[in-house]
Amino acid sequence: MAQYFSCAETAKLVRAALKESFPGVKFSVRSSVYSGGASINVSYVDGPEYGQVKAVVGMFEGSYFDGMTDYKGLNYSSIDGQEVRFGADFIFVNRSFSVELFTNLVANACKYYGYAMPAIAQGYSGAYIADNIGYDEQNRIMQKVSEYSADDTNPSATLARIGFLGDDGYGYGAVGRLAA
Repeated sequence: MAQYFSCAETAKLVRAALKESFPGVKFSVRSSVYSGGASINVSYVDGPEYGQVKAVVGMFEGSYFDGMTDYKGLNYSSIDGQEVRFGADFIFVNRSFSVELFTNLVANACKYYGYAMPAIAQGYSGAYIADNIGYDEQNRIMQKVSEYSADDTNPSATLARIGFLGDDGYGYGAVGRLAA
């Protein structure tokens, strides 16, 4: 029988893995349990790029969603070889930028593309481009900004203990349960 980790216990493991993987970066890790399941929200300012953080926390997701068939399936995992079930169905990652860093990144992107520097403002969820500029221009700038990463991922002892055993095999593109 698999050991079950509640959403709060899963959040503790996520915090440990993030702290080990990205020392010096402050993460906010909040768990939420509701009638349809549970999730964890991870937020941080500046720091590593989204994909690096998602790769670390994604190992702790207890479910996956197949939009082709509107199906929520199960992921199977292990810790130290023992099968476990993580209590958070999904883990959402939210990255924002400080005004100082965002201004520098936008200035570099504008220089690269030959654009005029737009105005930058501080909003509730971080810095943003305040000027009304063209859609394509803003997308190019934001693509360059999103490529910024403060540092590389360090090995995490917590993450090294986690193994992915597969999923329930029912969703589109599912890999099926790989456990014996």
